[in-house]
Amino acid sequence: MKQKMINPSLLAASVLAALSASAMADGSVPIDFNGYFRAGTGGTSKGGQQTCFKLAGAASKYRLGNECETYGELALGAQLYKMPNSETTFRVHTRLAINAPQDLDSASTTTSWAEAWAEADKIGSGAFANARLWAGKRFYQRNDVHITDFYFWNNSGNGGGIENVDVGIGKLSYAYRRNSGGVKTGTKTEFYLDPNDGLTKTRLVDVNSTSAISGHDFRLGGIQVNPGGELTVGVDFRFADNSDAAKAAGISNANGQLYNLMHTQNNVLGGFNRIALQYGRGVVANLSPGAPAFGASSSDKAWRVVEQLMVQPEGTNWTGMGTFVYEDQIGKQKWISYGARPQYHFNDKWSLAVDFGHDEVKPDGGDRRVLNKITIAPQISAGRQFFSRPALRAFYTYAKWNDAAQAAAPAGDTLSATGVFGSSTNGSTFGIQAEAWW
Repeated sequence: MKQKMINPSLLAASVLAALSASAMADGSVPIDFNGYFRAGTGGTSKGGQQTCFKLAGAASKYRLGNECETYGELALGAQLYKMPNSETTFRVHTRLAINAPQDLDSASTTTSWAEAWAEADKIGSGAFANARLWAGKRFYQRNDVHITDFYFWNNSGNGGGIENVDVGIGKLSYAYRRNSGGVKTGTKTEFYLDPNDGLTKTRLVDVNSTSAISGHDFRLGGIQVNPGGELTVGVDFRFADNSDAAKAAGISNANGQLYNLMHTQNNVLGGFNRIALQYGRGVVANLSPGAPAFGASSSDKAWRVVEQLMVQPEGTNWTGMGTFVYEDQIGKQKWISYGARPQYHFNDKWSLAVDFGHDEVKPDGGDRRVLNKITIAPQISAGRQFFSRPALRAFYTYAKWNDAAQAAAPAGDTLSATGVFGSSTNGSTFGIQAEAWW
C-alpha cells in the first residue's frame, strides 16, 4: 500500500487553526493571531516563470517586483497567567514560517518554527517594573531596511535573557545566544560510481565535526540624545566552543566581537531617518550575529554603515523610502548599495510605486560587479501610508548587469550566462503580487 506524503504547510496550518479554535471555544485563553505573507506569479521576457535579480556578494536585493517565492508567517501567542496582586504576566509566542516556490510544487515547501519562546513580563519594581525575562527561539530586537528586506542588525535564534531594564539614561538588555555548526576537521577518500562511464572511482570529501559559538549580547537603547532622536548602543561578545574532535584535528574557531551604534531620528517629513554603524571581527566579521561564520579567522574584520530614510509628508500625495549601504569586508571585498522606492498616491487606495536599486561589489584583486534594477508597480492598498497593507500590485521589472557580475553568478542564476537570459546582460520580468501583514 502506497503511503501518502503529508503536505507540511497544510499540516502546520491545520495545527495552528486547531489550537486557535480550541482556545477560543474554551474562552479562558484569548489568542493573539498575527502574521505576514507575500505571494504572486510572474514571467520573464524570455519565457518561463519569474526569476529574480541579485548580485553575487551583495547581502540583499531590492525586493519590489523581485521576489520569486511564496512566503508566509503565522504567529499565535497568548497570556497564560497573571500573578495575583501583581503586574507580572507570563506569555508564550509561536511563529511558523512557510516558504514555497511559485511553481506550486508542494514537495519543495519548507516549514519551520521561526519563533517558539516564553516570557515573564513586568518582573519587579523600580528598574525592573517593565523588564522581562525570556527564553526560547525568537526574533530578537531586529532592525531592517524594508525596501531591501535587509536585516542589518539581527541576532535572532535560540537563547534567553532579560530586556527593558531601566537604567536611567536608557533601557538595558542582555541576551545569551548559542549557534551550532560544522567545522572542517580533515578529508577522507570516498568511493563512488561515475554515471558517465559506470566505473568505480575515488574522490576526497570533507570530514566535519560539530562545533558551537556562544554569545553575550548587551544593548542600551532609548538614549535620548536630541529632540526626537534616540541612540542604541550594542556590544556582542562571541566565544568558540569546539568539540573534542575539532580540537584533536587542530581546528579552532576564532572568538569575535560585534559593535553597533544606531541613531533614529523621528518626525522627519512624517517619517524617520535611521543610520547604523557596525564593526565586527572573528566569527562575527560577517556582521551577521544570527548566523556567525564558523571557521572564521581572528584576523577577519569588517565594518558597515547603513542609512535609511522613510518619508510621508503631510499634505502631499508622496511617500517613500531610500537607503544607502557601504560595507567593507577588509581584505576580501567592498559592497555599495543605494536605491529608493517613491510612491505617488492618487487617492486613499490607488498608488504607483517606482523602485530603483544599484548594487556593486568589488572583490579585492577582482573586477567590479554591477547590477541596476528598476520596477514600476501600480497598486491598490489599504490606505495611503508607505506601510499600508494589504497591497495588491502588478509590476514590471528591468535589470542590467555587467560582464563581471555575469561571470561571478552561480550556474543557472538569473545573471549567469547559463541562466534564463543566456549571454545577455539585461532582462525583464513581470507579474502580480499580494503582500499583507496583520
